[in-house]
Amino acid sequence: MIPTKTKIDYASLYADFTAPIHQFDCGKRCAPHNDNGIPFCCDTCHAVPTLYDTEWQYLQVSTDLWHEFRGDECDGVTEDQATEERERLGEEMPDNMILAACLGPALCQRDYRGLTCRQFPFFPYIDSQGEFLGLSYYWDYEDTCWVISNLEVVETEYRQQFIESFEHIFAVMPEEHEAYKVHSEVMRDKFNEARRAIPLLHRNGHTYKISTHNERMRRVDVASLPKYGPYKLEAKMPFPDEIR
Repeated sequence: MIPTKTKIDYASLYADFTAPIHQFDCGKRCAPHNDNGIPFCCDTCHAVPTLYDTEWQYLQVSTDLWHEFRGDECDGVTEDQATEERERLGEEMPDNMILAACLGPALCQRDYRGLTCRQFPFFPYIDSQGEFLGLSYYWDYEDTCWVISNLEVVETEYRQQFIESFEHIFAVMPEEHEAYKVHSEVMRDKFNEARRAIPLLHRNGHTYKISTHNERMRRVDVASLPKYGPYKLEAKMPFPDEIR
């Protein structure tokens, strides 16, 4: 049992969550499919990072990597469009979170990557009974994130560090447990409408599909899970590794 604390030590949390999803740079797999050649997860035109307000405070005194999201980080965005985007995203933000942007992948300081960078494309999946089962993914990025189409590459060490990090976060900020429980419920509703089962990288090391009707889990071969977007086509190529 992780003892309850009143404050997160982000230096320690970051130090304990350093494992990559896999040993290669997965950003190099998706970047060729982005018009600007930037990995989708590092491109604020596709994914705007969020930071806890206390995390923001830690990073502001530790690095120059981060700034508040302005909305004009993408080329060709007018001032009015930037304002509209900030306001739109701000309306969806919890009070304890801040919209942020970094200097970009070429200037990344990996020791100071935010938690959203380290966890992407995954979130902690919590069932209707409140049990933290493991990792599922942000489904909005199925067509852009290479990892979502290749879940078999996720290393055991990454999975374990992810789970331990969020167990710590939930112990310190129980409201985050509730927030992810709600997000998991939204996923069940979305996938139920689409008549899809939810993929889960379980904390026990196995992979399952979760029924959206009764939340029963069926163990599956992770390599059998579907692929999306351009990665579905790539997988059908005679020598798919040559284009990765």
